[in-house]
Amino acid sequence: MELEHLKETWAALDNRLKRNKEISERIILEMMKSRVGKKMNWIVAWEMFSVVVLILLVPLNIYLYDLLGGKSPTWDALILFGVAICFLYPFWGVYKIQGLMKFDLAKSVSNNTLCMNRYNIRLKRERRVVTYFLLPVLVILSTIQYAIVKATLPLWIFGTCVFILAVLICYWSYKKYTRDIDSILRSLDEIDELKEE
Repeated sequence: MELEHLKETWAALDNRLKRNKEISERIILEMMKSRVGKKMNWIVAWEMFSVVVLILLVPLNIYLYDLLGGKSPTWDALILFGVAICFLYPFWGVYKIQGLMKFDLAKSVSNNTLCMNRYNIRLKRERRVVTYFLLPVLVILSTIQYAIVKATLPLWIFGTCVFILAVLICYWSYKKYTRDIDSILRSLDEIDELKEE
């Protein structure tokens, strides 16, 4: 009699432990999904913000060209280069956002991993263009313009500080994106492992 009672108690305890384990795994899974969702929302929000800001900078660049254009070929080139960046980047930004919109935690983990890897590739391409083309062209055009107008030492220092600040902001933002993407990919792997168990 006591042995039967002990077996029933053991079976009930075993069932309770299994249910607790399932509940714990569901809680962990929901926490991971929440963390991934927050990081994705941050990435999408910053991508949208950058698109909107650059669209709003197009009229400012056109106004600057209208106001100051024609005084120097390098100044014209610098402003037109800024207009081109502000006009073309929103198309690239929308393309990246469109890819991010395919990310859905209700879909399979492999689909979301593929989406994040594609976004990561696009971000690396963008980083290469900014690092090896945009920043050097802006520095060269700005330096030539400074030399043409015979800028004073404080103006050279100001220009150098602006350039260093731009490089640091680019570096910080790309590092943040990379950390967030890596975190999302790790969380997706953990979610996949939890679902398999």
